[in-house]
Amino acid sequence: MLYSELFAAHLEQLSPGELSTAVEVLIEKAFAISRTQFWIRKNQPVRDAAGLRRFRGYFARLQAQEPLAYILKEKEFFGEPFIVSPAVLIPRPETELLVEKALVLLGKKPARVLDIGAGSGCISIVVALKSGASVTALEASGPALRVLKKNITRFGLQEKVIPLRGDIFPTKSGLFDLIAANPPYLSEKEWRGLPPGIRRYEPRSALVAGRAGTEMLEKIIAGAAGHLRPGAHLLLEIGHGQLRVARAFLKRSGLQEMELVRDY
Repeated sequence: MLYSELFAAHLEQLSPGELSTAVEVLIEKAFAISRTQFWIRKNQPVRDAAGLRRFRGYFARLQAQEPLAYILKEKEFFGEPFIVSPAVLIPRPETELLVEKALVLLGKKPARVLDIGAGSGCISIVVALKSGASVTALEASGPALRVLKKNITRFGLQEKVIPLRGDIFPTKSGLFDLIAANPPYLSEKEWRGLPPGIRRYEPRSALVAGRAGTEMLEKIIAGAAGHLRPGAHLLLEIGHGQLRVARAFLKRSGLQEMELVRDY
């Protein structure tokens, strides 16, 4: 069998909506080759039996609707490669908008940032890489915290990103110039309507806030004022249809909403 034949045969087995690039990427991972090497070898016979077994194992996982990022153990965010596992939510493009806004607000001056529910650390690490801020990355899950620490080490940011085990706000942390969070904001009903691949593999605790879906937003907004310096900012990713409720939480807490940015 040629590499091109292996690619074509498995391309035909993809479910509707799946990207053809997934097959190519899994071949490259299984045989430990680059994209350029794949195209050079496409008309060469497959002689690596161990690589072929790996590829078939990966493809079976893809057919079981396991997200490609978990199979690859990596996901790109803001142009940077992050380690991921089923312990953490897969970084998504819409969260890049939150990071972009944070970077505009922070500029290059020294600042203290809190990332609530840091997960893989994608928000914390990009902010630390591209601004003058030091970041406290707070994560309640032990397995997720281990992934977070691996990513901090991968980017050499041990001095700028401090991982902490905790829920919502750290104790004795002082005040911050910016608090950012992509908290759980799905309701129980919304969770039940998600694609099977998300429900089976991604951490439920990172997606579902509770019956209403706004429970975590309410807690963060209620406590934020006590952890922000005067003139500081709170950036939150919220769900579709939650603006009115979020505004009510902000009004109750005494915070002023400055801007709504629609995601993709």
